[in-house]
Amino acid sequence: MRSIQSRLNVNFIAVTLLLFTLFWVGQSWFLRQMAYDFVAARLTSDAYTVLRAVEMDIGAGWRINVDNTSSVYQQPMSGHYYQVSVDGKWFYSRSLWDGQIPVEQGQDIGQENIRLIQQDHKPTLVYSKTFMKQGREIQVVLAEDISRIEESLSQLGWLMVGLGIIGLIILLALQIFIIRRGLSSLTEVRQDISRLKAGDIRQLSPTNTAEIEPLVTEINYLVQNMELRLQRSRNAVGNLAHAAKTPLTVIDRHIDTLLEQEIPQGQSIREQSSRLREMIERELTRARIAGAALPGQRIYVGEELEKLIRTLKAIYREKALVFDLDISATSYFPGERDDLVELMGNLLDNASKWAQSQIRIKAHMDDHCLELVVEDDGPGIVPEARERLMSRGERLDESTSGHGLGMSIIVEIVRQYQGRFMLGSSARLGGLEVQVMLPRRADLELPE
Repeated sequence: MRSIQSRLNVNFIAVTLLLFTLFWVGQSWFLRQMAYDFVAARLTSDAYTVLRAVEMDIGAGWRINVDNTSSVYQQPMSGHYYQVSVDGKWFYSRSLWDGQIPVEQGQDIGQENIRLIQQDHKPTLVYSKTFMKQGREIQVVLAEDISRIEESLSQLGWLMVGLGIIGLIILLALQIFIIRRGLSSLTEVRQDISRLKAGDIRQLSPTNTAEIEPLVTEINYLVQNMELRLQRSRNAVGNLAHAAKTPLTVIDRHIDTLLEQEIPQGQSIREQSSRLREMIERELTRARIAGAALPGQRIYVGEELEKLIRTLKAIYREKALVFDLDISATSYFPGERDDLVELMGNLLDNASKWAQSQIRIKAHMDDHCLELVVEDDGPGIVPEARERLMSRGERLDESTSGHGLGMSIIVEIVRQYQGRFMLGSSARLGGLEVQVMLPRRADLELPE
């Protein structure tokens, strides 16, 4: 169970059931003992009544004067019985009919002279005690059927169970309501985090809950720290680029001196210097790529494309390029602005370089990903060359002239954002078609 509410509900139910069971057992025992005490008190009182009814008849000997006993003992199977022993002779109440009360059987219930037995498959309390009257031992045994009491106690027990279940449901509903109100701050924080991931906000909203406030503060601090680290990293990369240019420039001047002196090693050193410069530029470009989108970032594609297109029209003004735009207003880049400019700048620069006169740009976003498509009416690339360009480990900027320039940067950006990059032929313009798909969030998978 990963839900806090589920854990609290389960623990609440377990504790409530335990307490209710203890209460149910306790009240059943207490009520039963009260009933037994009441019946025992009545049997004790009736015992003395029966004892007074034991008389000596001069002509017939000992007998029970039924007129001095309760009429309930004269009704057959009334549930109230007695039997009396005088000098080994037993006298039985009319209510016993032909039965007898077991004297030596039964279960002790904690009351003096009282035992619980089963009489005709019915629970019965039996009182037995020996008295002295007129110098004779008289044993008085009384019994009372308590099946109705047991039945009433059972009904009361089931009533308590039903009321307990209803009470448990009501308490559980109240607890769920209270927990949801108590956790409403967490729900608000979760919604803010979703908005933060979607780029709608840059920071979580403050909360008035003391237990939640440290969490919100730490998340906001983490977001700010991520932005600062990224900025510092990019600044460090820029500083490194500027620092590397100076010694490379000095090396190139020495190479020029060697070439002027017609020293053969000068040309090979120039080649190595050029390779070193290209490697540094490529690695610096990769280091500048942010990779995963920072929370709160939402860079709209249309706004950035307008700036890039103005720049490209100025660079390639002799071609009088026409840019056909199909960009939805809600399309945004799920990452850093510099990465978008790097990606689209290289795509459009390649297209502008090889296009005859027309370039088509498409940018659409759905619930899963951003799709970018750039087409031109240039010569394109044959399928065999495309496969070689897309092969793993191939350096695209060295694979072929023209179209390969900057492709390694594009591939690196797409890889960092866990996207998809495809080359094809433009069905509309006849030249190269480049398709880039980037997930809206890192936890989303691209559709097939």
